[in-house]
Amino acid sequence: MDTCQYCGKPFCEQHKHHIGGHEAVCNSKRCVAKHEDLAQHLEYRARVRQRNQAGLCGIEECGPHPTTECSLCRGHFCEPHVRSRMYPTREGKVIIDRPVGCCDWCWKRRKVWNH
Repeated sequence: MDTCQYCGKPFCEQHKHHIGGHEAVCNSKRCVAKHEDLAQHLEYRARVRQRNQAGLCGIEECGPHPTTECSLCRGHFCEPHVRSRMYPTREGKVIIDRPVGCCDWCWKRRKVWNH
């Protein structure tokens, strides 16, 4: 028996999606989506970091001199690529909208993580 790192529920071998190292993910639709999103997000952050280290905006089609940081991924972008939005943040059992400046990538991820 393992315990899912996302939902906290126990699951057996038959109901696993992924087990490896410190990761244990059940096969529920929400947990699989979170596991896959996290892998994609880590790749995205690596690409943004590589561009930022070269003095470029985190968006691949954009140019040099990023001026704004995404509050969520901490990547640096040109001002038009980071917008102020009310982002749903879980505090215990309650979800509260908080103002954040975030890139489009992080904005789209909220649907996976804020169920």
